[in-house]
Amino acid sequence: MGLFSDVERMGLGNVNMDNVFKDEEKAGASKEEKEAVKAEKKEEDVLFDNSYKCPICDKEFKAKAIRTGRLKLLAQDDDLRPIYENHIDPLKYDAISCPHCGYTALTRYYRPVTTTQLRAIKQEYCANFKGIPEETPCMSYDGALLRHKLALVCAMKRNAKNSEKAYIFLKMAWLIRGKLEELPQDAAEREELKSEEQECIQKAYEGFQDAFSRESFPMCGMDEISVRYTMAVLAHEIGKPEEAVRMLASVLNSKVASRRIKDKALELKDIIKQEVMASKKK
Repeated sequence: MGLFSDVERMGLGNVNMDNVFKDEEKAGASKEEKEAVKAEKKEEDVLFDNSYKCPICDKEFKAKAIRTGRLKLLAQDDDLRPIYENHIDPLKYDAISCPHCGYTALTRYYRPVTTTQLRAIKQEYCANFKGIPEETPCMSYDGALLRHKLALVCAMKRNAKNSEKAYIFLKMAWLIRGKLEELPQDAAEREELKSEEQECIQKAYEGFQDAFSRESFPMCGMDEISVRYTMAVLAHEIGKPEEAVRMLASVLNSKVASRRIKDKALELKDIIKQEVMASKKK
């Protein structure tokens, strides 16, 4: 079963991819009681309805979004995937899909399109779209992945920049990783999901590599240093240590890179060095 088989079943043909905290608390509540309130925060507590107007069919609709300002950022993965408290993942809500015509794009790219793009989307996408299941109250990882795949198809139909398509692939890898973290270790689908994550990482690397030589910065909201570092992580993940080290060197030698990202680059460089040395001993 291919990565985009669920999208194809929606009539789009063969897709080729060579709880908000309550404002009021009990008066005199103890520290322990307050901590318990915090611990009970759920995904639906921080959801709200955001309003959009579809750039294709001009109809207005609402879509769920997360108030990230009410969530504590706990950490970041090596490839900068954000990890928030209580296993709440705002990434699941970043692909906006019109319930009327199906047009889908990431939040930062949900904006007016050109006449040529409009015609292509209507003829090559909307005309074949069979609808998408609504997910309430919270978005599942499967629902989020489906919407990101649709965003990728729409990006292809409107001939979007390679950086945008690479960014969608990167976010898909993050979503698959999030789903994997929720699954038991003996789940039958783990191996297939790991393979799909690697496929997305590979595609993200290829797209950013092409965009790096053709596009200007910022790219997908990232400056050049962030893109270089991200590409290094992706290169390492797909078994290209030399490319990874080359990108890391440019980050470490940069006069504008932050101490934080230099520390992350140095840490990854050391990991790659250890892996190379270990492989030579075999």
